[in-house]
Amino acid sequence: MFRYIIHIRARGLTALCALFFIFAASGCTKVVHPEMAVSFLPCPGEYVDTAGNKISYAQVVGNASNADYVLIGEGHTSRCDHEAQFNLIQGLTRNNRKVAIGLEMVNTEKQDVLNRYNLGQLPIDKLEESLDWENQWRYDFKFFQPIFELAKARKLTVAALNFPFRITKEVRAKGLEGLNATERSLLPEKVIPPDPKQEESLKEILAMHAGRDSSNSTQVERFFLVQSLWDTAMAEQAVSLHRNSELPVVILAGAGHVEHGWGIAHRLKELDPEANIFMFMPWRGEEFYPTAADSFFYCPPAYESRLGMTIEMRQGKAVIVAVKRDRKAYKFGIRPGDVLLKAQGIPVHSLTAMHVAGRKAHKDKKPLIFKMDRRGKTFDVDLGLLVRDKKE
Repeated sequence: MFRYIIHIRARGLTALCALFFIFAASGCTKVVHPEMAVSFLPCPGEYVDTAGNKISYAQVVGNASNADYVLIGEGHTSRCDHEAQFNLIQGLTRNNRKVAIGLEMVNTEKQDVLNRYNLGQLPIDKLEESLDWENQWRYDFKFFQPIFELAKARKLTVAALNFPFRITKEVRAKGLEGLNATERSLLPEKVIPPDPKQEESLKEILAMHAGRDSSNSTQVERFFLVQSLWDTAMAEQAVSLHRNSELPVVILAGAGHVEHGWGIAHRLKELDPEANIFMFMPWRGEEFYPTAADSFFYCPPAYESRLGMTIEMRQGKAVIVAVKRDRKAYKFGIRPGDVLLKAQGIPVHSLTAMHVAGRKAHKDKKPLIFKMDRRGKTFDVDLGLLVRDKKE
């Protein structure tokens, strides 16, 4: 439980940290899970309501148009997710309708850069460098560039919703008492603790981190504090943006900050109690939780390998949906439509198996071997020894 209420001066914003695989929207992925409340088999990019029924793009845009805050969860490296975000913002801003866009990806220390971009003083080809994107956010700028371009074309305000990650590291290691006055000034005035329904989930996430102990009360308390700092600060900045601009605010943030309304929305309800909130979340084709959002977009999990192939999970099978002709996978005979059965002897029932197989091959200093299925015929592909990137 949260045993403290914290009052600190705040200018900053928050960031979330949900990390997913790269997604591909090629082809129509069919999934069959009888236990799910889903009434149809969706294709990537299609929309699902909370009853599990198919809804149209126009219905989603119409529902979101009534909100003061539109929260769109994402996997940061998901092409499919970013396309869904772009499409919704595009729909919301047709006929010269305006919204403000709040970004978890940028911290408030870079708001002056966004101001110059909003005013047309900074070209798009200079934005990535000016934001120090590679060091500050790290995920590929190209996934986010279309939204920046749309904002410029439609004269939409773009704002930062994050505070520097260095502060969260300090809090995690030392607690609030370890911060100096400048760092404290970037944090929310009042940190809103997590929804009690979220606490067990947060403990499970903590336990997944190497070297963390979910039974250690100090670690748990600081982890809750860090998560609450992020979500409270993001919500606080969004409220300020809404009030100053007098526009609806579209918040782009990791899915972990949006799902079930536990993160940002929980804080928005306290900071702006009369506001109408709409939550839009990716659904991966696995278990369906109607309470996770107000509407969903279907984006199945997929992995874009450095070998030049994109793998998408379809009905529990790892299907090759794309292969680049100039890369290793194509040269060794892998083609779209092939099914990856095993990687280094490990059955590929999820994308995690790919990473485990790669680590195993590298550790054992042995060639990476795939067992493939092509229209009912199995064959092995020897991809040779893996070469680790010099950056790693």
